Amino acid sequence: MNEVKLRRRVGWLLAAAIVATLSPQVGAISGLPDALVMPTGGMASVEVALPLSAEVRDDEAVLAAVDHGAGEALNLTAGDSSGTAEVVFRLLGLPVKTMTVTVEPPRVLVPGGQSLGVAVQTQGLVVVGASDLGDAPSPAHEAGIRAGDVIQCVNGAYVGTAGELSELIAASEAETVHVEVLRDGEMLAFDVAPQTDPRDQVRRLGVWVRESTAGIGTLTYYDPETGGYGALGHAITDVDTGVAFPVADGAVYENEVVGVTRGEEGEPGELTGAFFEAENALGSIERNTEFGVFGAAEGALEAGSLYPDGLPVGTRSDIHTGEAQILATIGAEGVRAYDCEIEKLYDQSEPQTRSMVVHITDPELLERTGGIVQGMSGSPIVQDGKIVGAVTHVLVSDPTRGYGVYIEWMLDAAA
Repeated sequence: MNEVKLRRRVGWLLAAAIVATLSPQVGAISGLPDALVMPTGGMASVEVALPLSAEVRDDEAVLAAVDHGAGEALNLTAGDSSGTAEVVFRLLGLPVKTMTVTVEPPRVLVPGGQSLGVAVQTQGLVVVGASDLGDAPSPAHEAGIRAGDVIQCVNGAYVGTAGELSELIAASEAETVHVEVLRDGEMLAFDVAPQTDPRDQVRRLGVWVRESTAGIGTLTYYDPETGGYGALGHAITDVDTGVAFPVADGAVYENEVVGVTRGEEGEPGELTGAFFEAENALGSIERNTEFGVFGAAEGALEAGSLYPDGLPVGTRSDIHTGEAQILATIGAEGVRAYDCEIEKLYDQSEPQTRSMVVHITDPELLERTGGIVQGMSGSPIVQDGKIVGAVTHVLVSDPTRGYGVYIEWMLDAAA
């Protein structure tokens, strides 16, 4: 081994030994974000707990400036061009972290806050329970079908309603029927031996199923560029099993809030609404995801918005703890802005449903609802003139507080 190679290897070993002795610092390095999204011309700041140097790999000149500000912050200024850059953090000359920075034109959305009626027809039948048939235990349960399974087919024929399920079972003369169900994203097959129900002498599987659901929620945004919308901030789930409904057909409708049950500690409140599915739908429901429902607008979803011309999207780097507002409808007066405080932000480089903790501070909203109530899910969160997220869940132990999701995660789910 020549002298140059020996010195290089010794240097690497010494550097590795130094880094290994700095376990808290290593934790600080791993806490740096993996990715950052910035609008063109925007600024962002990354807290750096170590004396790290930063090298920019930017072939497209998407970052106009990267410099250390006051304290231990690294300030980034985006240029006017869209693209991707890499910021390589170095400690003692060694690369210890690479952060990908994406710069894109600011997206503009029309914030919602309007109360919506939501109606969904499931893709298949959600099993919500088992039923014995006289003295015979539930055939479906005996075969292995469980609550939360979604029945898709019987003997190869698609099942969309409870009536169709009964007809297929009655039409089969075989001792068993072949039932295909969806469970946790996986298709499973069971051979079930239907039994005669002594109450009406009809052969049945012995399951309770649900084929549709309806409720109310809140519009989060309307996208004038794509004609799409997002609402709720969380999935529509079956009340008995917690399973997210697979959607065959669905729509959102204009909803009138006709009553409020005030939330108390340990007792979540709720909005009571009235909507009619026979009336023209405001939009279709095409996707039911853990980050909300999404579809195409068929009506003027921007009507009633406090910001009909739209607001720019606030990325994770824009959001900070402190004052904000939620937009919600809790009565005949329509959409109103209510003061709140973002108390906590979760550092997330990948989509998660709980991104922030929101504390309601508005005296009027606290007086009328006690804070966050069911039916307000999807209420957009606005901070510094940007739409940054949506309310998703109330804290049962404290209705003045709840969780919110970053608007970025909703937009990712809608894509």
